[in-house]
Amino acid sequence: MLYDEVATAVATTGFVARGGFVPGPTDTVPSSLGGEPTRTVIVIGNVGGSIWPHFRAAEPAEPAEPDPLDRWTRSVLEPLAARFGACFIHPSDEPFQPFQRWAARADDVWQSPIGLLVHSEHGLWHAYRGAFLFPVELAGLPPVGARRSPCLDCADQPCLHTCPVDAFGLDAAGATTYDVDACAGHVRSGDGPHCLSAGCAARLACPVNADGRYGPDQMRFHMAAFAGVDS
Repeated sequence: MLYDEVATAVATTGFVARGGFVPGPTDTVPSSLGGEPTRTVIVIGNVGGSIWPHFRAAEPAEPAEPDPLDRWTRSVLEPLAARFGACFIHPSDEPFQPFQRWAARADDVWQSPIGLLVHSEHGLWHAYRGAFLFPVELAGLPPVGARRSPCLDCADQPCLHTCPVDAFGLDAAGATTYDVDACAGHVRSGDGPHCLSAGCAARLACPVNADGRYGPDQMRFHMAAFAGVDS
């Protein structure tokens, strides 16, 4: 089986195959279908607004249950994984899996100053929605390691200095700190800048792929889910 076969099928749903890897001895990866050892992991996500028209077209006008995006994701990706003889894992499945580590194994992504993974092409406007675990090795996995983090060439790091409540900072060791309560409180407050409707001010400050930002509806949906308010 070829990676491109899976990636092409995934693309029809609005999701994007974000690369893959063959697990090594130090990787923490569950078993695939039937308890078979996992031989290949393909990480699935979205880039920009790729999934949004598909999600909104399928979403009921009055969602009867919480987490409509997660439920829709499962309804689309679980049968697609089974079609290829793979097991689908969602980021919210327990026990929780190291999706950020898997993402870095599958593609060239790096931790940005505000903690989100940054991609040299997509910037901060991408996400990970699941993974396909295969009991066989897939041929044609995209190469990893040829690119470098765009943050290395960003001297000003505007993402660290744009948050209206200074939720992001650096500790003595240079690691990013994040005040979740301050961030969520500002989003709920309605004070300017209006992160609830316009999106996270720190994320918007990143100059990489500014044209690929989420649209207003998608932005508000995610921010409302984070803050626990109606979208």
